Amino acid sequence: MAVKDAVLQALERARGERLSGGRLAQQLGVSRAAVHKAIAALRAGGMAIDGVPGEGYRLAAADDSLTAAGVQALLDTRCIGRDMAVAPSLTSTNTVIKERYLDRPHGFVLLAEQQTGGRGRLGRTFASPAQTGVYQTILLHPTLPLAHIQLATIAAAVAVAEAVEQTAGCAPQIKWVNDVLHEGRKLAGILTEATIEGESGAVSALLVGIGVNLRPNPAWPDDVRAVAGALGEFGRVPRRAELAAAVLNRFERAYALLEQGRADELLHAYRSRLCCLGKPIRVISPAGTYPADCVGLDDSGHLLVRDADGRTRTLSSGEISIRF
Repeated sequence: MAVKDAVLQALERARGERLSGGRLAQQLGVSRAAVHKAIAALRAGGMAIDGVPGEGYRLAAADDSLTAAGVQALLDTRCIGRDMAVAPSLTSTNTVIKERYLDRPHGFVLLAEQQTGGRGRLGRTFASPAQTGVYQTILLHPTLPLAHIQLATIAAAVAVAEAVEQTAGCAPQIKWVNDVLHEGRKLAGILTEATIEGESGAVSALLVGIGVNLRPNPAWPDDVRAVAGALGEFGRVPRRAELAAAVLNRFERAYALLEQGRADELLHAYRSRLCCLGKPIRVISPAGTYPADCVGLDDSGHLLVRDADGRTRTLSSGEISIRF
């Protein structure tokens, strides 16, 4: 690891506390001159590091920079996010991983400060200007049973909800299958895509794209503004690196339940946050749109609904609408 990144990690871990140049040099096994050079390079790169002679350096509490080293300093993961890249701007993190990074190892993460072509489910756009959200994609090379592949989306929804609660102080719910909501407004979007090996038909890579709204987005049209929400409207706005790391930490734990054959525990956490259970909904599917009552969730993560004729149907695709 470069000295600059190591210094940033040390300052991130000690955010709010001053670290002297001598202490940093001793901790990192480098010279004081190397520490001073690293501090100068970080400042030149836009990091808000203040220094007081005789007391040391400190990352400013309001600093909201987004760097790989800054996010990784906050990780407690074994694999997820240990290989990471951060881009100032790109089309979409899912698209760029497919174009450039599919050969990266399991757990590689790509973050962007902004996306110019962010995408959501069912071909929708996901407006992603700078400073308003956290946009990242996790690359997985799954060894899961095929029946559990789709549960990676559920793992992401649980991870985002838990990370928001941890960092922003509000307790969001989940609308099947992957919308994270608070007070009926959508805080986050998740788009999971798979790449398939041509000969075997096996899933060679799974891309879990996650976008979380930190602040109201000036690009939202009126119809989106009516249903979209941002953390700043309900609680504290966490730093982007803080939220990104919290999502990755929580995702590794949720995904590990699938790897360990403990999908029932993941589904229990998911059910506990579902906002639609026991409520009237409108099902929107390729087969048509119809009213129903949401009556449960099966062990594959499919929604169970009862239609107007009293028949119980199992939803494995499509979406639902619920009036809050």
